[in-house]
Amino acid sequence: MALTSRPRAIVVEAAVVLALFGLAFAVSLAAMRQFREAGVQPFFYQSNFEPAVMMACGRGFGIAASPPQELAEFLQVKRDAFDCALLPDSTSTRPLTSAANANWYYLYGASAGVWGLTGVSWTALDVLVSLMSAVSAVMLFGLFRTVAGPAVSVVFALLLVLSPANLTRLLSLRDYSKAPFVLAAIWILAVLLLRPLSRARMLALAGLYGAVVGFGYGFRTDLALMVPFGALMVALFPPGALRANWLRNGLAAGVLLFTFAVVAAPVIGGLKLGGCQYHFSLLGLTTPLTQELRLTSSIYRFGDQLTDEFIEVKAADFASRILDVPVPAQCSAEYDAATGQLYTTMATTFPADLVVRAYASVLMILRVGLAVPEMMQPVPPFPASAVASAGYAIVNRVTSLLAPAGPLLVMVAIGIAWAQSARLGLALSIFVLFLGGYPAIRFEERHWFHLRFLPWWAALVVIAQVLPAARRAWTQPAFVRGALGVAGLLFALAGALGAARVIQAHSVEVLVGEYLAAPTEAVASVIERGSFVRVDWHPQDYGVSPQHWGSDLLSVSVEPALCGAAPPAVRVTYQADGPRHDLSTTLDLPISSGNGAPTRLFIPVFWKGLGDQTNLKFDGLEVVGGPGSCLGPISKVSARAVLPLWIHLQADADWSGQPLYQSMKLPRLLSRQP
Repeated sequence: MALTSRPRAIVVEAAVVLALFGLAFAVSLAAMRQFREAGVQPFFYQSNFEPAVMMACGRGFGIAASPPQELAEFLQVKRDAFDCALLPDSTSTRPLTSAANANWYYLYGASAGVWGLTGVSWTALDVLVSLMSAVSAVMLFGLFRTVAGPAVSVVFALLLVLSPANLTRLLSLRDYSKAPFVLAAIWILAVLLLRPLSRARMLALAGLYGAVVGFGYGFRTDLALMVPFGALMVALFPPGALRANWLRNGLAAGVLLFTFAVVAAPVIGGLKLGGCQYHFSLLGLTTPLTQELRLTSSIYRFGDQLTDEFIEVKAADFASRILDVPVPAQCSAEYDAATGQLYTTMATTFPADLVVRAYASVLMILRVGLAVPEMMQPVPPFPASAVASAGYAIVNRVTSLLAPAGPLLVMVAIGIAWAQSARLGLALSIFVLFLGGYPAIRFEERHWFHLRFLPWWAALVVIAQVLPAARRAWTQPAFVRGALGVAGLLFALAGALGAARVIQAHSVEVLVGEYLAAPTEAVASVIERGSFVRVDWHPQDYGVSPQHWGSDLLSVSVEPALCGAAPPAVRVTYQADGPRHDLSTTLDLPISSGNGAPTRLFIPVFWKGLGDQTNLKFDGLEVVGGPGSCLGPISKVSARAVLPLWIHLQADADWSGQPLYQSMKLPRLLSRQP
């Protein structure tokens, strides 16, 4: 019997999806092979994959009690393959001691599954990450399909999957692994919010969402943020009046939470070992990522080093000085408690900065996401041909010109949603703000590359509305609803930021007052080489032997009259056993021209060592662009627990008249330059 038009269309679309999956997988695998042949080594924290090896070798989930040398070499990527026969029969597993192991339960399981078929090797995992790329392609197709036809959806999905921004991310299996799960979860939510469904189908999809996010949580803990987001959207925004369907919606949200808890149970159980989530959140507050968001700093800075070592010494200081507990091991449960309280203190002191960081993240993703970059070094061009390179260059040139329109396209799409209904307008507004804003927690492209579809999806919404059939539906009331919805959204965002800034201005004023009033004791120093001031610093050691930990908050007086005509900079220097431990940084000093009063500069300084080895220790201050005599007396805050937050802070005569919050560089954000 011949197929009717509807089943035929389903069969054709299924064939398109399979072809898209196969093409994305083949291209991704070919790219990985070419990268390896060019000498580019994938990096995804392979040293943590011992549990995956043990699972693949039939030894269960754990780490070897006495691992052979060959396993150590494999984990250090000194060899590509490992033979399970090298594990002695007497080798047993012992419980995990690191949350970094326990929280990757499903990532290890997936890797072990591949190795069970291919043998244990790093090259074999190229298949796993290529499968993830293929699934991402299908999920992108599904998302575009909600607003466009199959042909256009295939083109847009391929454009993003074949983009160098996607292909280069394949080199990090761990970071890439979040993409298919996040995209699948977003697609499921889109279906739940856009299509009227029976109660049974709605509950099934809500359960599927929870299962997808729960499984993805065992790959990357970023997926935890999708749980409350999904529950909120399911509870409030499915089709149908909320008053009449609140029980259905609430039940769906409950199913979502339940299935997540069940699927994620092995991972959640590992949280007792710690998780390091707040460690990564604190890294997101550092100066490099503030600059990545195109934000201007105020008179304070949390810190300038985007390194694990910096957060480790901050956590050790806070745990010992404020919580009065021993220095916790990195990523342990005690470490999570210390970093969590430190992050909470930062958030409550600087709430407006968190808000503006989220806004800046949204704008950056919507703008940068519309540009398709060329292949980035050190990754070689793929495919390795002049034609492909020329094609990427042309696409990059065209999309870079269009990139500044990304935020505008999304704003118009939100207006279109508001024109159709308040439910859709509010839902899409929350979608964009959440998905674009949460990467501000740690704004690096590897954490948000999979969200580049947002401005492309919005572009399809806008294009669909300029077609003749859609234009006929645009009545004056619909246009007014859309305009009022967008205006109301912008007003609400501005109001939230304004209120947060009022709160923060007060908290920062109090903080600066406490800094200026804190009791201090003098620290000896001597000027060397004209501009270097060596500080005779002997910190209290609060480490447990053989570990050494020390910290202090220095107060440095800068004398404007002695600094010369140009405002100097002060370089904080460290003795370090290598670049990884070097916390040296440079602080610019725009000296006030008011009454010539000294500028007070507050600098947290640290010491860390093991036995006779010093990993890092504060050494002195280098005046860049001025003489060492520019610096007046140096002291340290003597009441260590009086100030919970130790941050870089400078208070000149005019500090109270300066903005006490971070601000966006709007012209740069909306320009074509990344």
